[in-house]
Amino acid sequence: MPLVRLAKLEDYQSFEMLGCTKYRITWCDKLCPGNPADDPQSGLQEFNDWQCSIAAGHEQLSRNERLAVIVQWCLTAPGGMGVRLAQLIITTHKPPRPRIGMEFDATQYLEPELAFRYELAFLNDEIWKLPAQEVLELQNLIMGN
Repeated sequence: MPLVRLAKLEDYQSFEMLGCTKYRITWCDKLCPGNPADDPQSGLQEFNDWQCSIAAGHEQLSRNERLAVIVQWCLTAPGGMGVRLAQLIITTHKPPRPRIGMEFDATQYLEPELAFRYELAFLNDEIWKLPAQEVLELQNLIMGN
């Protein structure tokens, strides 16, 4: 089991980015869920959830394997729950290939979709290389709903 470090609220420091105040963990130079964040309290929750996920072994998969897990969930989620993420993946896959960012309304998502949505922000390059078969399956899912 990998060793991880959890953040405390005091670990967050404010900084200015593009005219907005953001918060980052002073000892973590990695771009990851909760770092940076718009709000240190929500960032703390995101970061620590992510670290717990790593400690539980979920981060052991390669980036391509993580994307495959998300695509499979989109295709098999009951009641069309995976359609929104499928649309996001397809939009990102098509030229001009916009990047999926960390800015979105998290209140609009439920687990596990919320965790997958955060993860997609770190899988842009893998989405752009998604095999045609998976792209077609996602498009068929979207068209069917």
